[in-house]
Amino acid sequence: MWVIIPIRMGIGILALGVVCVTCSVQAQQPKAPTAAQTVSPAEALKRWKQLTKRRDEISERLAELEKQFEKAKREEQLQIRDEFQQLIGEYEQKVYPGLVSVADVVYQQQPDNLEAAEFVVESAFRSNQYVKAASIADSLIEAGVQSPTIWNYAGAANFAIHNFEHAHDTLSEAAEAEELDPSIGGRYLNDSLAYVDFWNKEQEIRAAEATATGEAALPRVLLKTTRGDVLIELFENEAPNTVANFISLVESKRYDGTAFHRVIPNFMVQGGDPNSLDADPNNDGMGGPGYTIKCECYKPEARKHFRGSLSMAHAGKDSGGSQFFITHLPTPHLNPNSERMTGHTVFGRVIGGMEAVDATQRGDRILKADVVRKRNHPYQPITTPEK
Repeated sequence: MWVIIPIRMGIGILALGVVCVTCSVQAQQPKAPTAAQTVSPAEALKRWKQLTKRRDEISERLAELEKQFEKAKREEQLQIRDEFQQLIGEYEQKVYPGLVSVADVVYQQQPDNLEAAEFVVESAFRSNQYVKAASIADSLIEAGVQSPTIWNYAGAANFAIHNFEHAHDTLSEAAEAEELDPSIGGRYLNDSLAYVDFWNKEQEIRAAEATATGEAALPRVLLKTTRGDVLIELFENEAPNTVANFISLVESKRYDGTAFHRVIPNFMVQGGDPNSLDADPNNDGMGGPGYTIKCECYKPEARKHFRGSLSMAHAGKDSGGSQFFITHLPTPHLNPNSERMTGHTVFGRVIGGMEAVDATQRGDRILKADVVRKRNHPYQPITTPEK
């Protein structure tokens, strides 16, 4: 897959670099479209041919500009930089999104088109469609396809959907072949092994929770959002005060109408800020309920972050209030570290409507939040005044 990479020189003049690689670098890629356009197979194949041709033309021209830049005078360098930026803009805004929008159809028509398959897998992963990405990537690997892109996204996608042993095997194979991309699969190689034990323990806990009845059953909250309903089960056993805080805020209608003000694909969606109710978007993410609660993530029984984990947002230890986030995939760096006193309190998980979380965009809102099940006692959190 072709990746266009701008490189900055020490003097601040934009130098030029273009590489043709088989494994794309996610951090350098422009944002993928949120939804593919519906086109006929014939039209999709036509567009694919036109766009891949234009991509190659852009890449060839950038290579020429790179050579010219090295010998050009200052004024000429500025002109070269301008042309370079225009070409980069065309690739990011037109060519790449266009390729992504037709890749699914092209791949269906041409299953042996590896480049189309790479676009489909990458696009699926980056839009949080991990099952789709893993299924296609795994099938290609089983068929003997040798592609660093497929290897890396297969490992990353399987990590996202809790297939940790398979993810580790796939990423280890990529590493042995020296094809592990540090920005994609490389991010999950070591954690995939550690998460095998985390997941085994988590599954045991979930199995026990699933059979709990009466007062032992966990509380649940239903979020009605602009993307659909999201049903959350709350971990009162491990994080009782954080759960008490969340339920009290839900019951006092503090979440109704609030926005998801921070959304990062392949990471999480964050909401719960009362500031998002006003007309000023600049203060979103800075508000709270007027108090803080202590973290509950440093106890031995603290839960880890998996896909769909509900966790407390904060600006430092014991500074949480009303803001929360829901993870798209396991996030090891947010797990508690009792030695450094860092991490976030996981106090629930999505048990229904994860597709709505995956589709959430910045500005989407919680229309209404309701407690649909709780234990028979008051939910009054222990708080401290907001600093």
